[in-house]
Amino acid sequence: MNKKGVNFLEQHIEKIVLAIVGLGCFWLLITRVLISPTYVEYDNKKFDAGDIDVQLSDQAKILEDRLDRKPEPKQPYKPRFNDYAAKIGSAIDNIDTTFYLPVPPSITGKVVKSKYHIPQIGDVNDVEVEHIRAVAYVPTERIDEQSVYEQAECEPNDIDLVTIEAKFDVAGLYKSFFESFAGAAVPVEGRDPCLALPVFAAVQLQRQELLADGTWSDWQDVPRTKIDPRKKMFEVIEDVAKLPTGGVEVCRLQFNSPKVRMYLLQPEAYKIASAKEEWFPPSLHKKYAENQNSIEAQERRKAAETKKEERERQIAERRSKAQTQQGRTRSVQGYGGNIMPGGSAMPGGSAMPGVGSGASGTTTKVDSSQIKEWGTRKKQKEKERQEKFKKPLKTPNDFYGELDKVLLTNNTDLAKMQDMLEFWAHDDTVVPGKSYLYRIRLGVFNPIAGTDQFSEQDNSLKNEVILWSRFTDVTDIVEIPPRLFFFPEDIQEAVKTVTVQTFSYAKGYWYGKKFTVRQGEVIGEPAEPKLVDDQEKKTDVTLPKIDVILPKIVDYSTGAVLVDILPVNDWSGGKNLRARHYFDMLYTFAGINIEHMPIGMGNWTGELQAKFNDLRKLEKEPREPFRERGAKPSQQKVLPFQQQMPGMPMPIPPGYGMPIPPGYRK
Repeated sequence: MNKKGVNFLEQHIEKIVLAIVGLGCFWLLITRVLISPTYVEYDNKKFDAGDIDVQLSDQAKILEDRLDRKPEPKQPYKPRFNDYAAKIGSAIDNIDTTFYLPVPPSITGKVVKSKYHIPQIGDVNDVEVEHIRAVAYVPTERIDEQSVYEQAECEPNDIDLVTIEAKFDVAGLYKSFFESFAGAAVPVEGRDPCLALPVFAAVQLQRQELLADGTWSDWQDVPRTKIDPRKKMFEVIEDVAKLPTGGVEVCRLQFNSPKVRMYLLQPEAYKIASAKEEWFPPSLHKKYAENQNSIEAQERRKAAETKKEERERQIAERRSKAQTQQGRTRSVQGYGGNIMPGGSAMPGGSAMPGVGSGASGTTTKVDSSQIKEWGTRKKQKEKERQEKFKKPLKTPNDFYGELDKVLLTNNTDLAKMQDMLEFWAHDDTVVPGKSYLYRIRLGVFNPIAGTDQFSEQDNSLKNEVILWSRFTDVTDIVEIPPRLFFFPEDIQEAVKTVTVQTFSYAKGYWYGKKFTVRQGEVIGEPAEPKLVDDQEKKTDVTLPKIDVILPKIVDYSTGAVLVDILPVNDWSGGKNLRARHYFDMLYTFAGINIEHMPIGMGNWTGELQAKFNDLRKLEKEPREPFRERGAKPSQQKVLPFQQQMPGMPMPIPPGYGMPIPPGYRK
């Protein structure tokens, strides 16, 4: 039985809540399921997800049909001025409705388009060429304007670098451009100081290669070096139609930058790691090499004289000891002994050291004039040697000072340059064992290329982007020495094998190894390097271990295959002929041509023997640590053992690498 007075809501609250929830669910069912909410408003209409695609497709077809239709001609223009004037006239009769078109002011003169004579580009003179072989810091990644050589990862490696240097009269070039574009011969209204400014565009280096048949190849362009960050920018474009956007005007603005001009005319060389080599322009490098040879010769003379003086000192000491010994034995052994001249017998047969008895019974010291004479002679020779070597030799810093005088900088004003401009180009693509000829020329931008401003006689240069100088004279032949040699030293007739001595150049030094080769085998193979005995001898002085980088593997592979061993009987000796019996080693590289070489040093030619002896000496050359990247020879660290020590040569002048004592290697 329900209690009276209970509120209706309290009695039916659960049913009310359930009713509200049911109505909400019913609303969601109707609006979100039965009536899809995924409609899209487009063109003031609502579309379902499926209908919108159909609508867009229909409109796309309509647009496509419109695009495919032929253009509809517009209605012809009908002048409306008369109607407008009539309306104005009917409204206001006192207004003058006459219409006048604006007329520009009259011009008394005519616009004259100037015609210019093309300036003459002077000759390039004093060409010089130089080849250096050294260990350099070679980049292991691609070099471009985003990754420059100074910041790139590098490793020490062997390079053969040929540099061609020439000189050019910049003052004459500026004068020629001024006369052509702003000189007295040009009409006043056509004088243009901007055109009168010459801008260097290219340095073209070409080479010929000596072919196997003894002829020379055609001239070929030499590319920019692998370390040039702007090699793409410096690609030669000679036709106006092939220029990038902006034409020759934009190119002149880009190339007129001092930094670009420095890279173009005086490109950077590789950073040298070898202790005894450095890059300079050819004219300066020849002086540098002569100076270094003089320093080495002077040091050899000093070492020889020091050794000679040491030998003389030792001889003098032995003589002094011998005289002292004579003074000690000038007494008679007892009364019946021998009596030395000027001496007297003493009981016991002994004499006082260094003292002898004269006829009058007085005592005198042994004569030591030879020791004094040796000391005087040593001082005299030291004075003579100082006089002989007092001529000062240049240090690497002196040569760097001379180089700074010819280098272009950001502050160099070519318009005020009175001296000849020295420029150069490099070739880092040469192949060891081949020979080359070179020539070089200089190019300047044609400031009016692609226009109609040429005089009649120069109209043929209308599309020429670059005005070239003439090529220089052809250089001397540049021979790139091979990096690998082999010599047949001995033969084992019983087993038909040949002992071949090979020499390979790696990381700045020569390494040798012998191989025993049979018929059909390749001569040489990669192997670990080994220093010769002369470099492994120990010294009496305890020296620190030096970080000398030796190659892990040296490639002795010659590529030659031993074909056969052929006995030879001939005559030698010039006028006094004598019979000779030896063996020839027959070998081939490509299996086409078979070459031969006598076996045994006594059967080699004089040139072959000389080369073999040179390589044997170079094989014994002391190894030195590489310089730090970018360091000059004068900035090399002086190691503790490089100070003057007994038994070692005199100190080498500052700036010159001291040889590492034998036996110290990594």
